[in-house]
Amino acid sequence: MNTVFLNDFHIKHKAKLSPFAGYSMPIYYLNGIIKEHLHVRELVGVFDVSHMGQILISNSKHNTSSLEQYIPLNLGKLEFNKSKYSFLLNVNGGIIDDIIISKIIINDNEFFFIVYNADRKTVDNKIFEKILNDYIYIHDQSLISIQGPLSYSSLSFLKIKPDMNFMQINSTNFQEQEIIISRSGYTGEDGFEISIPNIILKNFMDKLMKSTNVILCGLGSRDTLRMEAGLSLYGNELTEEITPVEAKLLWAIDRNRLKECNFNGCKTILHQIKNGVKKIKIGIKSVTKSMLRSQMKIFDEKEKEIGFISSGGFSPSLKVSIGLGYVDINHQDNKLFCLIRDKMEKIEIVKLPFISHKYKKG
Repeated sequence: MNTVFLNDFHIKHKAKLSPFAGYSMPIYYLNGIIKEHLHVRELVGVFDVSHMGQILISNSKHNTSSLEQYIPLNLGKLEFNKSKYSFLLNVNGGIIDDIIISKIIINDNEFFFIVYNADRKTVDNKIFEKILNDYIYIHDQSLISIQGPLSYSSLSFLKIKPDMNFMQINSTNFQEQEIIISRSGYTGEDGFEISIPNIILKNFMDKLMKSTNVILCGLGSRDTLRMEAGLSLYGNELTEEITPVEAKLLWAIDRNRLKECNFNGCKTILHQIKNGVKKIKIGIKSVTKSMLRSQMKIFDEKEKEIGFISSGGFSPSLKVSIGLGYVDINHQDNKLFCLIRDKMEKIEIVKLPFISHKYKKG
C-alpha cells in the first residue's frame, strides 16, 4: 500500500485512513464526513489529493500533436496560465481518463501540466511513455486542494495572493520554492489546488491550519461535494465504454477539432451526435427516505430495467439521498424506480448540478 508524504500528519490529526486507488488516504477526520462537507460549503476545507498523478510535458511540436491524438482540444491554442478539463480517448471514443491540462512557464521553460486520476496512473503512464518525448513525472511534490468560500482568504493569510479566475493557473514562490497554483477544484465551490514541493509541505500545512476557519477534510466529503456539484468520477460515471456524448461532456471537446475529426474516437462521437445514443447520464434524487447507492438498478413504471446508479449517497446540503446514473435515452421522465432492499422505491430525475457552482469567473 502506497502512502502520501503527509501520512504521519494525517495520523497525528486523527484521520480515518482507508485504501483508495492503491494509497492509504484520509476518508474523514474527527469532525466526520457531514460536518466536513458543510464546512466546505460555508467556510473552507483542505484536502490532500496527492495520490493523483502529476506530469510536466515539454511544450514541443511533437508532444502537442501526440497529445492531440488522445485529447480533443486545440492544445496549440491553449493560452499560457490557463487550464482546461478534458480526457484521454480511446479509438472507440471511450474515456480512458478525465484530466485537467494546463499550459505554464516554469523557470523560463514551457510545459503542459496534466493532473490525472490515481487509479488510472498505470494506464495513462503507458500512453505518455509511448507517445511523448521530454516529460517529467512529479514525485517530489504533493497536491493540496483548498475549497470553499473562504479559500482565497486562507491563502492570503499565508501571504499568497492568487489573483486569478476559475481555471487559471500560475507558478509562484513560497519559502524560496516554486509552487504551481490553480483556481480549480472538485467541489463546486471556489477553491485552489496547489502542487507544492514536499520539502516545504509540512510547514505550509502547519501555517495553513492556523488560518481562521480552516479544517482538514477527507475523500468522503470530497465525494459528497462532487456529487452535489454533478461532477463525474472516473470508474463510476466515466469508463472506457462510456463516451463524452453519453456522459454529457461534449462541451469539453473543441468544436474545430470535432469538425476536423482528427482525434481518437471522433467518428464514433460524430455518429452519436447525429444519430443519438442509447444511454445518457442523469441526476436523480430519492423521494423516500431510502438511500441510493452505486450499482443499484433503475426501472420504469412497468418494472423494466432501463439503467443503473453510478454514484449515490446522502446529500448533507439537501438532506436527501441523491445520485448520478445512466438510463435508456427514451426513459428520461420522472416515472422511474430503484430497487432497494427488494422494494421498488420512486426516484426523480433532477437537473444537474444539484447545488449551483460558485466558481470565480471575473
